[in-house]
Amino acid sequence: MQTSLLRYAPRTRQAVRSLVELQQAPWRWQAGLEAALAVGLPVGLFTLLGQQPLGLQAALGSFTALYGASLARPDRARLLPLVAVGLLLAAALGVLCAGNLWLTGACLICVSSLAGVLTMGYRLGPPGPMMFVLVAAVAGRLTAPVALGGVGLPGLRLLGLVAVGAALAYLVIVTPLLGPAVRRRNSGRGLQTILPEFSLPPDTVVLVLRLVVAVLAAVLLSRPLGAYRTYWVVLSAVAVLQSSGSRRLSSIRGVHRVVGTVLGVLVFEALMLLHPAGLLAVALLMLLQGLTEVVVARNYALALLFITPMALLNATLGHPGTTLPTVQGRIVDTLLGAGIAAVVFWLGEALLYLRHPAPEAGAPPATDQD
Repeated sequence: MQTSLLRYAPRTRQAVRSLVELQQAPWRWQAGLEAALAVGLPVGLFTLLGQQPLGLQAALGSFTALYGASLARPDRARLLPLVAVGLLLAAALGVLCAGNLWLTGACLICVSSLAGVLTMGYRLGPPGPMMFVLVAAVAGRLTAPVALGGVGLPGLRLLGLVAVGAALAYLVIVTPLLGPAVRRRNSGRGLQTILPEFSLPPDTVVLVLRLVVAVLAAVLLSRPLGAYRTYWVVLSAVAVLQSSGSRRLSSIRGVHRVVGTVLGVLVFEALMLLHPAGLLAVALLMLLQGLTEVVVARNYALALLFITPMALLNATLGHPGTTLPTVQGRIVDTLLGAGIAAVVFWLGEALLYLRHPAPEAGAPPATDQD
């Protein structure tokens, strides 16, 4: 047993050290500015009209602007309508299934499967299937009957607001193309070049299968285990598993998710001392969304210092009273989702080991790429 512990000690130290290390990646200032504007436009406009809750719903469409950040602007102009349609379809499925708990669970499984296959098969890049699952989950909760724990909002109105948010996000990305100099610097390509030929190599298939199994487990276990919001559990599991099939990277991702969430809760509590409302709330949401995109490629735990308070602000704005149940729920749901992801991942590793056992003594060792 002592030998086993010593074997994993370097990886444990590496996971802990990764919490404060910065990866070799650029600071994504342009992506951060675009993301901040994309969320700020719908929330700000509706806030000025005295309808901030509608702006928060429209902000679901703003996730359109998060995709294709590494592409030239004309290429993004061609790609993002497809992303917007995908987000709108995810929201529509969430609305259609909102009247039944089992259908809601089936919706999350379906969206995570399709989004995982398409985003990974076409190598769409970050944030991968995450935003599609999030939009479907939130749309389902907002339009579910109050008796089922939902908010009971009109489904068609929500879909219209998501479309408005996606349209405003698209304007943020394509407006610079109105300048001739920008068009000259950015020669566009066709969609067939932007999206490579669809392919699902074996390691990607394993990744998608783990994702779907984790979502299924999260849906089935959340209520019996007392989760605050099922979709928070689902999203935590998806976030841990969607990026890599590597043992090392998946373990680090899980550690970052938990530690970053706990520290992000402290940031949220500090921000609540400002009593955010109205345009101050809009400014904070823009700042948090922008900073998330700036740092997420360099340190995921650092990004969660901004992701967590942004999610909690969205959940508590316009709801007077103590935020303690929401904060506690966020932490518990994150722990549960990360735990489910870890169990699914390591069970998958065990099954792969049984199918392809380690070489016998004397055989040359395999190179560990994890």
